[in-house]
Amino acid sequence: MNKHLNSSIRFWRFPAAFLFLTFLAGCTSVSVEDPTETEATVSNSTDSSAPDGVDGEENSQSLPPPEEDIVYGNFSEDILTRVIIAEMAGQRGYNQKALEDYLELARETNEINIIKRASRISSFIRNVPGAIEMGNMWLAKEPESMEALRTLAFQMVSLGRYREAVNHMKSLLAIDSEIDFRLITNRTATDTNANLIIDGLIDDLESIRETYPANQTLRLALAHLYQQNEQVEIAYELINGLAEEMNDHPDVVILEVELLEMLGEEERAQRRLQQALRSNEDHKQLRFQYARSLVDDQRYREARDQFAIIVEQNPEDFDMLYSLSLLSMEINMLSDARQYFERLVENDQKLDDSHYYLGFISSQENKPEEAIEHFINVNGGRNFLQAQRSLTELMIKADRYPEIKSRLQNIRFRNPDYNIALLSMEANVLMDEGHLDESGLVLNNAVGAFPDNMQLLFLRSVYSQEINDLGLMEADLRRIMQLNPGSPVAYNTLGYFLADSTDRYEEAYELIKRAIELAPNDPAIIDSLGWVQYRLGLYDEALENLDRAYELFPDHEVAAHLGEVLWVVGERSQARSLWRKALEIQPESEHILGTMERLTSDPSS
Repeated sequence: MNKHLNSSIRFWRFPAAFLFLTFLAGCTSVSVEDPTETEATVSNSTDSSAPDGVDGEENSQSLPPPEEDIVYGNFSEDILTRVIIAEMAGQRGYNQKALEDYLELARETNEINIIKRASRISSFIRNVPGAIEMGNMWLAKEPESMEALRTLAFQMVSLGRYREAVNHMKSLLAIDSEIDFRLITNRTATDTNANLIIDGLIDDLESIRETYPANQTLRLALAHLYQQNEQVEIAYELINGLAEEMNDHPDVVILEVELLEMLGEEERAQRRLQQALRSNEDHKQLRFQYARSLVDDQRYREARDQFAIIVEQNPEDFDMLYSLSLLSMEINMLSDARQYFERLVENDQKLDDSHYYLGFISSQENKPEEAIEHFINVNGGRNFLQAQRSLTELMIKADRYPEIKSRLQNIRFRNPDYNIALLSMEANVLMDEGHLDESGLVLNNAVGAFPDNMQLLFLRSVYSQEINDLGLMEADLRRIMQLNPGSPVAYNTLGYFLADSTDRYEEAYELIKRAIELAPNDPAIIDSLGWVQYRLGLYDEALENLDRAYELFPDHEVAAHLGEVLWVVGERSQARSLWRKALEIQPESEHILGTMERLTSDPSS
């Protein structure tokens, strides 16, 4: 058997078994057909055994064939065998094994074709250390290799070693090779640490620009860097020059628009987008930018039309379809919105959000059973809790409380983090729907399980007020004061109740004064302060505070309080005017109507 194989060996196109047997037969010349003519068959083989040393964990895909014939020189049988085994591993999807073998072979032989193969495998499976090591070995043997320089530039960018990447890019320019400098800026835009070296990066690229002043991607990258460095005027000057050279090139226009917006020139930015779209009608990003600007201007119908065009041009872009769905809802095009959300569901896209909004639409269309089915299918996401609330409301109205109670229990069991929120929601919905006994049972059990939870304690205090259990309400509120003495809510709530429903005015006054110390500009607390002052006969102080509260928050309840004080001090025409104005906004206000009836029916009035 020959100790050396001198002829070229081309891998990947014949079954590995054939190559290996040929080698064992001692042929000195193994010739394989053109690599474009025959597909590799090893990966499709029914023999699933792994090469020696492979742990059996396959990657999602096997290595691609070499981009060109791999030609090896004089190798011992041992080296060639190891090369073949490495290729076999790659063909069968054992990519890490293939890389390890090739790295070892590259270090041992320093053979350029093995180095190239190891470099490409490293890049393919995103092994950054291997790619850098092999890239440097490749460059040492072929100093002007454009592929090696590009590989090293890319890997340095991936590591955030931008200035080293720039050096490799500069070398590429020196050998008259194209390189897109936005490789750097695309990464720095999302790298929070890039700001530490961005000034140096700008200096590096400006230095290169002195030698290559006409390079467009270099200038575009510089404009991006100046933008990221908040040097907006310089960035705009650069991009303005590029815009004249490159007409309506989308990448230039997009950055130009962003810079105009940063300069406060929103209208110019919008016009620029419209202009660019006339010559780039099918460019998704341009149209998206334009649609987004319309949304920012609250021109929702026009924005919706732009998203409709994007979806028509890109029917598989489900993010755009989702945006179109939401905008259709925003402008009350519920039928269209339903169609779009159903399309998302059919394609298994954004299922939780889509089912939530379909449930909402069905509720609006008075289709409760249909809404229930959609809300049941919301299993997570940002709308999960709201979906459970809507579902609970619908099922209680449908007399299906045992069913929803069981469902909520199961959810809490599976997701303990939702316990408090779901218990609060269940109790609140029951209270709103008039099921006070069930609400009380939920709250008592919840507080028993979480005795120091302020959310549950406060909600039970509201429930206690509904059933006129002053003792329980006061106990829960005072417990909240103990747990969080710096929170004004409990002080104000108890103080207002004492002022409004009891004769414990002095005690109420002290509680509300404490609340006002903690939140001096809260209109609800200012209203409470004015109300307790009125109860104490401090009319001037009451008028001053109630007038301030109404100015800050012209609510119907505040209007009822302020009107009553005006009425009592003799400003009855002013009181009536205030009530009429408030009733225009809230015509069924029980606070105002009740106050008017009580005061105007008083014979002494």
